[in-house]
Amino acid sequence: MAKFKVVLLEHGYSGIQCERQIVEQAGGEFIDADSLDLERALTLCEDAEAVLVRRLVISRTLIQRFRRCKIVLRYGVGTDNVDVKAATEAGIIVGHVPSYCLDEVSSHAIGLLLACVRQIVSTDQKMRRGEWDVHRNDPVWRTSGKTVGLLGFGQIGQAVARKLSGWGMRLLATDPFVAPASADALNVKLVDLQTLCRESDYISVHTPLLPETRHVISHSQFKAMRNGAILINTARGPVIDTAALLEALDDGRVAQAGLDVFEEEPLPQKPPLRNHPKVILTDHMAWYSEESQIQLQKTAAQEVVAVCTGGLPQSMANPEVLHKLGRFAEWKPSEVARWQIKRMEKLRR
Repeated sequence: MAKFKVVLLEHGYSGIQCERQIVEQAGGEFIDADSLDLERALTLCEDAEAVLVRRLVISRTLIQRFRRCKIVLRYGVGTDNVDVKAATEAGIIVGHVPSYCLDEVSSHAIGLLLACVRQIVSTDQKMRRGEWDVHRNDPVWRTSGKTVGLLGFGQIGQAVARKLSGWGMRLLATDPFVAPASADALNVKLVDLQTLCRESDYISVHTPLLPETRHVISHSQFKAMRNGAILINTARGPVIDTAALLEALDDGRVAQAGLDVFEEEPLPQKPPLRNHPKVILTDHMAWYSEESQIQLQKTAAQEVVAVCTGGLPQSMANPEVLHKLGRFAEWKPSEVARWQIKRMEKLRR
């Protein structure tokens, strides 16, 4: 008889052999409910110790059905499709995998920035139309001597800073939870958000989606930016007020935007963003590589097995639940989880 039960609600992956092997080797039962009717899948979760999920919204109503659940784990960095508060009240750990795509997202952010700065996409499109614009009608910029502002200075923001070191750029960051020593080690100056907007030529967003970060860049932040700023977002779409961004693009305050994430996903067929000449779009793929996919699935399975066999995960979105469970003292968090602890303690104050 299996020691514990893990239900994978939905995923859309080509294979889940990795998760099955890890769970079954630990003595657990693994159920792939991806192809099942949702109600049937949720019924299976009612006596499961762990629930794995990718995109499905895990609401308070669903959490109330997870009577034996110890951990709900979302494949990915963010947990904005999980009602973390309801899970905490129910004594359920909300797990995630915050470190699996650091290289991919940081590289993608820089790639979008370079595509905007050097007008790579628009030039490619012109050449395919048979044009040859040596002296150019649209502006192209340099990187050396420019100031890059990093909104969010966790693991991905720091990876961007490391990759940009040696480019001759001034680096700023804003993040209320990062230690000044972490910024100093990378020759990055910590500033407040308005200063970052005012002094940056290029801004790259790396903050998680939290109640306090929704629309953190809106009309007042765009008004503070330098004329001709470039904005990159590989974090979460709702961090940026889309309507305010469109205004800033149209009035020239923002010269270019490189976006991998959007307030509504998938991006509708005919929104202003899809057809805007100053916007470069990718389809929420910054996280992806063949290697990151494998790491994501492996780590997700390992984290649920740790909890189901009496241990604790390396990372969780709600470390405060451990106080409720009386287990905070035994937790050995990962580096990124320490950021969550700092945030929790600051919010409590």
